[in-house]
Amino acid sequence: MKLKGILSAAVIAASLIIPAASVSAQDITVVVDGQTIETPSPAVIVNDRTLVPLRAISESIGFDVSWDGATQGITITDGQYLFFLWIGKDHAFLTNQYSLAGHSVMEATPVIMNDYTMVPLRAIASLFGAEVNWDANTYTVNVNFGDKVAGPKGLAEKYVTYEQVLWKKYDEYKGYVDGTGNVVNAEIQLESGKNIELELYPDIAPVTVNNFEKLAKEHFYDGLIFHRVISGFMIQGGGFDRDYVQKSAPTITGEFISNGYFNLIPHRAGAISMARTSQSNDSASSQFFIVHEDSGFLDGQYAAFGKVTSGMEYVNEIAAVPTEHNDVMNADDVPVEQQVIKTIVIK
Repeated sequence: MKLKGILSAAVIAASLIIPAASVSAQDITVVVDGQTIETPSPAVIVNDRTLVPLRAISESIGFDVSWDGATQGITITDGQYLFFLWIGKDHAFLTNQYSLAGHSVMEATPVIMNDYTMVPLRAIASLFGAEVNWDANTYTVNVNFGDKVAGPKGLAEKYVTYEQVLWKKYDEYKGYVDGTGNVVNAEIQLESGKNIELELYPDIAPVTVNNFEKLAKEHFYDGLIFHRVISGFMIQGGGFDRDYVQKSAPTITGEFISNGYFNLIPHRAGAISMARTSQSNDSASSQFFIVHEDSGFLDGQYAAFGKVTSGMEYVNEIAAVPTEHNDVMNADDVPVEQQVIKTIVIK
C-alpha cells in the first residue's frame, strides 16, 4: 500500500467503556526501575491484567508517546523501536523503521477510562524487553526496564503515518503474525529431487506474489539455476539457465518501504525476496533470493514476499556448495556444481 493519502483515509473509532465490575477496588502500586510512579489515574485490573495510564508510565521510563484521535491509535518509541496499539484491538506490533520486529496478543485490550488511555502494562513491557513481577500481597507491579535509553521527544509523532497504515492493514498483519491470513502455497522442486516449500503473502505484497505466481504457472522457472550463492547471506536464482544465459521477464513495482510501499516482512532466515538492480527500485522481474541467515540490512530496500515453511535444510545445503568466478557470466559466487530448479509449483 502506498503511504500517500493515508491521513485523509482515517476514520474515528468508538471509545470503549470499562464495566465497573471488571475494576478492582484495591489500590495498585506501580514501581518502574525501583521508582514508585505517581499516576494521574490509578492502575486497574481488567480480566486479571493490570492496566496503567499510558503516558505516565511511558514518560517515566523516557519513552516518547503519540496519540492519534482519528484512529484511536497509540505510538510508543524508545528511539530504536516503534510500538503500535489501538483502543479495542488485541494485537500490538513492534517495528523498527523498516520491518516487523515482534508482536503481542493482549488478553485485555487498551481502553479509555476517565479520559485516560489505559494500556496493559505487561504487553508493553514484554515487547520492550522488560521484566514484570506482580506482588499479590501488596498489590504492587514491579517493572524493570534495565538500561533503556530515552528516545528523542517528538519522534513518535513523526511515525503517525506508520500507525495509520498499520491500522488500515491491521487484519492483514494480524493474520500474518498469527498464521491465519491469506497465503499462496508454492513449492520449489529441485532437480535433485528435494523440495523447498513456501508460503507467500498476497495481502502484504500483492504485485510481487502475483508476478511470482504467474511466472511459476507459465513454467518460466523450469530448468533455471541458483546462479549466486553466498553462505551466511542468501541463495539467488530464477534468472539464468544451465548455459548461464539470462532469461528475461517484465519488471514490476518494488513493494518495500523506501519505495513507498508498506511491506514490513523482515529478511530473516528463510524469507524469500525479490532481487533487483541497484539502479532502480522497480527493476525486479523474475529473480528471487532466499535468505540463508538473518539479513536485516535488506529490510525496507527489497520486497520480501514469503518464507520457507519446509525444506530449509535444502537451502542450507545449497548455501554450503563450493562457488567460483564464472567467466561466462563474469560473476563471482557461482556454484561449481549447478543447483537446478526443476519447476516451481503453485498449490
